[in-house]
Amino acid sequence: MKLILEGRPDIRDVTNDDVLEAIEAMASPHGPTFVILEDDQRNYTQAAGTDGRYVIESRDVYGEGFTHWRAMRDGAGEGAATIRYRQRCPKGKHPPRGCPLKVRAGEVFSLRDVETVLLEFLSSASRTEALRWRDASADFGAAASDDDEIRDIMPGRHL
Repeated sequence: MKLILEGRPDIRDVTNDDVLEAIEAMASPHGPTFVILEDDQRNYTQAAGTDGRYVIESRDVYGEGFTHWRAMRDGAGEGAATIRYRQRCPKGKHPPRGCPLKVRAGEVFSLRDVETVLLEFLSSASRTEALRWRDASADFGAAASDDDEIRDIMPGRHL
């Protein structure tokens, strides 16, 4: 497995201690705002956020396609919420750790939840069954974002 931590070199052959250190760094007011744990097939589980509010996602990769999952709390509200992340806004519009990520209210988790999910992915290479997972793949289409990041690649499509 590989650990990707915002603003830091990637770590290969990740240990539990590496994951715990990464999560502790996320809790720092100047620390990284996202962490990704990726297996050799490019499947991953990730978390992003600041100030005790995090979103947890996972991706199953197959060929050139994927299914993107977002963790949800059972019985949690469907209202809107915002997670803040990114040390540096790619467009220069937001302050450090201030880029907004719109999520559902039931998709906001604590840092302790992040720890549980990442450690389980590290040990099993699969999403935890302790949480409910929503297929959020449609949120990653080209029209889903107003920023300049590539969100969708389709063969034979010309823009």
